Amino acid sequence: MEMTKISAGKLRAIGFDTKTRTLRVELDDGSALEYPGVSEDLWRRFKSSGSQLHARITLN
Repeated sequence: MEMTKISAGKLRAIGFDTKTRTLRVELDDGSALEYPGVSEDLWRRFKSSGSQLHARITLN
């Protein structure tokens, strides 16, 4: 899975696996969160949301 580095609060990188439809979020502390069953449309919107990423992850 290709990860994209980001700077949004404690978030370090995000990535998406199209085969498994899994969204992966890596945090500054080295831990990672994975969300299976994510649509490609949601991934595109999430990736383009810029500074709103931190709020969307911490609220869910």
